[in-house]
Amino acid sequence: MLNLVSLLVTAALVSLHCSRQANALLERPKLIQHNNLESNEIPTPRPKRLHKYVKIHQGLPESITNPESPLVLQCVVWGKPAPVVTWLKNGLAITDFEEDSNEIFSSHPTSLAGLMSKLVVPVPANGDVYTCVGTAGSKQKTNSTTIYTDEDFVELELPTAPLITAYYYSILQVMGSSITLPCRHYSPTKAQVYWLNRDDKLIFDHPRMRVLPSGDLHIKDISFDTDMGVYTCTVKNSYGTDTASTFLYTFRA
Repeated sequence: MLNLVSLLVTAALVSLHCSRQANALLERPKLIQHNNLESNEIPTPRPKRLHKYVKIHQGLPESITNPESPLVLQCVVWGKPAPVVTWLKNGLAITDFEEDSNEIFSSHPTSLAGLMSKLVVPVPANGDVYTCVGTAGSKQKTNSTTIYTDEDFVELELPTAPLITAYYYSILQVMGSSITLPCRHYSPTKAQVYWLNRDDKLIFDHPRMRVLPSGDLHIKDISFDTDMGVYTCTVKNSYGTDTASTFLYTFRA
């Protein structure tokens, strides 16, 4: 009888220990890397212990000399809530020059994310200053680069493969909320956008998931069991494709 009691107590302790380990793993965010992600990317912090912040993790060089045309600038921003990036040219919003270049997508106050943003500069001009502005809630960081070139480029709309210009590396957000995963793109010709879910199946005619006209993926009432995982956006035109993946992690409030 004593041996039976000892066995039951031991089993209960082992079960408790395993349960604590499992809970610890569930609270630890997972980071999925893909071929566009720097190998030295910082791990995503735990959402419950993090105050609001914004950080430009991969910024612009101080200057760029004799760039090619077109020039692609990129800026990686981490923040809580999930950050947005806007671009300035000589201190003015790019929307003053190119319509819809700075479309804003909303972020949930509980979210934490890393955002890649790219800007295509068709005609780099000497002395122009481009600024990446990362914003998360009331927090903001900026990073600028100056163009130096002897070339006088002429803008040509040459057919090229599309380029995805905004997407999350990963995002953490509370269960039960709605989320929008961005997939903005640049394409000189008409392009198609489609998303694959965490099971690598095409998202189409889904009751809770919808691809928006902008190319973003909107998901309602996210849950841990059915929605956590990697979502892949693909943009395709007649000259090629570009792909980006986002890891969605959900947690309890």
